[in-house]
Amino acid sequence: MDQELVDRVLAHINRDRLVSLCADLVSTPSPTGEEGAIGRYIAGWLTSQGVPSYLQEVEEDRFNVIGRVRGSGGGCSLQFNAHMDSSFTGTESDLLTLGEIDPTGRPQAVVANGYISGLGVNNDKGPLAAHLEATAALRASGVNLPGDLVATGVVGEIGRAPVGRHAGRGSRGKGVGTMFLVTHGVVTDYALVAEPSSFGVTWALPGALYMRLTTRGRPAYTPFTRRDAEGASSENAIMNMMLVLKAIDRWGAQYEKERQYHFPGGVIVSKVNIGAIEGGQPTKPNYSPGICYAYVDIRIPPGVKPLDAFREAEQVALSAGVPVEADLYLSQPGCDGQGTEPLRAAVEGAHQIVFGAPASPIPTDQTSMWNDVNVYNWYGIPSCKYGPSGITYGKKREERLAIDDLYHAAQVYALAALEICSRPRT
Repeated sequence: MDQELVDRVLAHINRDRLVSLCADLVSTPSPTGEEGAIGRYIAGWLTSQGVPSYLQEVEEDRFNVIGRVRGSGGGCSLQFNAHMDSSFTGTESDLLTLGEIDPTGRPQAVVANGYISGLGVNNDKGPLAAHLEATAALRASGVNLPGDLVATGVVGEIGRAPVGRHAGRGSRGKGVGTMFLVTHGVVTDYALVAEPSSFGVTWALPGALYMRLTTRGRPAYTPFTRRDAEGASSENAIMNMMLVLKAIDRWGAQYEKERQYHFPGGVIVSKVNIGAIEGGQPTKPNYSPGICYAYVDIRIPPGVKPLDAFREAEQVALSAGVPVEADLYLSQPGCDGQGTEPLRAAVEGAHQIVFGAPASPIPTDQTSMWNDVNVYNWYGIPSCKYGPSGITYGKKREERLAIDDLYHAAQVYALAALEICSRPRT
């Protein structure tokens, strides 16, 4: 890259403005389905930085945000993408999953000791703020970009899907915002997804399927419950489900070993997770449950059809020896992005400039995540993921991001965009 252009762009990345923006995003609650307020905030912020923007309605009070720095013509276009919804709410509704309300997991930013803490700062409000700041810096620098730069904030990336009585817009996630983008005119030559990656680059990600298992029993008041000759409560739907889940768990351990996908960027480990179970009434344990549901997330390596993976898991469930029904309620294939080499080279080159060293390989746990990179690659828009570190899992779960990392991410995004948008279209 031309050093004068590099210096000019980097000089316009404002650290204080970036921290303020990130803190404002964290302090704007935006669980899946409730992204209206944050979308309006981002549109206003982009406009204040001289970047024309608009809201794209996905459904009532849920908007994708699109800002565009128009190029002079002839260059490749690049789209920045980051999601606005947060994984959790920071309220008591999180307790059944997290076990406690994480003090750093509230929708209120705390800036102290070189870090920003708060719900969603890692996934994905920090990376979102970084790419917005990069866009504003490129606009303010006045450099000539032959290609368009499009900055987006999207709704509904978090892995949620409607099932049974669990419905409504808060259940509509797993890429719905980005799918709406690319099917409603917001398409570019390349897409860089700003997501946690510990400053590594990946372009291949697993797919996912969500499966609901159903077992049944005989509802009975406690004095009328029965056990079989061996003492087992075979007429209890929960006890039947336990047998099924043990079979799924044993299979999952083998599946994770056998379904690994190796590619030049790392390894995808296809995980199996039993995520939820429902049966009976907590206020009425004096009745055996007549029905029990369990919900399983199965990650799928690129090249494997979701239906094939579902059928394999269904057979495992049926092998448990009790009547069970299996239903598929989310199915998305994995993808190994094609034609991503120019984008990867641009990101890795920008990383080298900012850090003075090559990017490290992306950690396996982060190649094994699902995100909107898949959506772009499904639609033939070469895409990769790059960003700072994710949520830490040490003695406790902690949502915090180093301000230096946030700043460096903005620098890399800006220089990668400078490179891609300066490439002639062929």
